[in-house]
Amino acid sequence: MRELLLLSYTFPPDNTAAAVRPGQLRDYLPPLGYRAHVIASSFGGERNAEELVRRVPDDDALPRSHVSSRRLHWLMRNFAPYDDRLPWVPYARDTAEGVIRTQPVAAIFSTSPFLASHFTALLLKMRHGLPWVADFQDPIVDNPFRTRRWFFPYDRIIERIIFRFADRLIANTDTVAAMWRARYPMFSGKISVLWNSFDPREQIVTVPRPQRAYRVLAHVGTLYGERHPARVLETLERLHAAVPDVVVKLVGPIDNTLRQRFQPLFDRLTQLGILEYGDRLVDRREALKETAEADYLLLLDLNASNASFQLPSKLLDYLRYGKPVLAYTPKNSPVERVLTDSGAAFVSIDSAESEASEDRKITEFLHMPIEPRSVSRKFEEMFSAEAQARTVARLFDELLEPK
Repeated sequence: MRELLLLSYTFPPDNTAAAVRPGQLRDYLPPLGYRAHVIASSFGGERNAEELVRRVPDDDALPRSHVSSRRLHWLMRNFAPYDDRLPWVPYARDTAEGVIRTQPVAAIFSTSPFLASHFTALLLKMRHGLPWVADFQDPIVDNPFRTRRWFFPYDRIIERIIFRFADRLIANTDTVAAMWRARYPMFSGKISVLWNSFDPREQIVTVPRPQRAYRVLAHVGTLYGERHPARVLETLERLHAAVPDVVVKLVGPIDNTLRQRFQPLFDRLTQLGILEYGDRLVDRREALKETAEADYLLLLDLNASNASFQLPSKLLDYLRYGKPVLAYTPKNSPVERVLTDSGAAFVSIDSAESEASEDRKITEFLHMPIEPRSVSRKFEEMFSAEAQARTVARLFDELLEPK
């Protein structure tokens, strides 16, 4: 059994999509010959009982870690355009040094979002020379939500440094990998793809359809940035006379900026009986229950530039439940391609489409049968956490193979 150092700012039971991948890898890598020593953040008060999971900072943090963290906090507030969780780096680095001193660590795996994990891995790489795999659940330069203008090319500098020193680079979709290879042909041999995955141990929740006089189109997850339901709500307002028995249900938190921006629309549609929302974080069990009880499911793969490099993890939940999916996503995006290959019933709408086209497509969508469909064998094989762990294990096998 080889020992790995797994650096991830978030980790289960954190209620965030970014925690899913490191948690699955921790569980599925041991049968493949790798055991992970996890270092994650405790800033939100999270704790883990597992022996090999260390949440930092903790009571054993060194004084120098506190000093360095305060300096990085000042630096981040004054000279960085994004909150990349830099104050966590000194605690993670010092704890990782302790693991490396006491365990035969063979390699490092760092995963983002929150670039602090990659910064920590970079420091350890430069000091110890350990093989390093840098996994990007969100890209840096190609991230449509990192759009702030700054007086120096912050993202490009960071990306190039990480690409230069990491031994392997993992993109979250084939689209991102293609962009990287075009931008960095000298690093193309380092680049692999690791899609978001579902845990085959997690049972599909089966519940009888609630007795109600209307159908539910549910969005399960956080709404933020340009990922908002305004277009579908406006369309249903126009179509209300033709499809009066459909209610949009928003399950999860709504960013305050969005609430302020669209509150009149929300109020108007709530009064019409078209919209229900709770604006609160729900746990995994409740999220899956809402997914199971819905008639249709809504996916919002939207951003200001109408670019699509991501595959939202909620899509994997949606597809396993087999409900028809209404996806707002650019043409030929990873979302649209996965939906096509999955065997699901779906309609996709590009944000550049006209109102008339959108009205027609949503009308067609709402006449689809609501009986669940089983996903294709290709989907099961490609997006299982077991398959993704095998991909990571192969990368480490190649890196650690005797030269």
